[in-house]
Amino acid sequence: MLTKQASKYDTDFFGWTQEQAGLLRATPPEDARLDTENLAEEIEDMGRAEILAMPSLLRQTLIHLLKSAIEPDSQAITHWFDEIVTFQGDAVLAFSPRLRQRIDLEKIWRVACNGATRTLEKRGVVVPQLPSTCPFSLDDLLDPEFDPESATETLSAAIQSVTKHSI
Repeated sequence: MLTKQASKYDTDFFGWTQEQAGLLRATPPEDARLDTENLAEEIEDMGRAEILAMPSLLRQTLIHLLKSAIEPDSQAITHWFDEIVTFQGDAVLAFSPRLRQRIDLEKIWRVACNGATRTLEKRGVVVPQLPSTCPFSLDDLLDPEFDPESATETLSAAIQSVTKHSI
């Protein structure tokens, strides 16, 4: 049977690291063999690594969705699809509920748009105007049943809508 803490470790790793670090710091230093301050810092760092990983995984998911939506006939489309599946799946697995408040999806979207635009333009692709806000919610991107093809269609429609309104 899982303890409450073991269960939290599996379901909200970031939250678990913050709580455990706080508990270590609050522990009286009766046993000098235990380096509680450095242990607490190391545990907090493990949680910070999750904070850094999530935006990167979401950014990569969005970059590959953008590439797929903008250049659907590219020879790289199968590779981009594989990347979407991989990065999005890794994001689902790495997500902890307490990370939600630390994820700035709109900033991640802007960085992904810039990255995809720069990469595609370098290859000679004319990139249309992109939506100013992310057409996906965080819940959409973290859905275990996420469908890259459907997401690419949604993104293509959002790009077409922006293009129509800018003409």
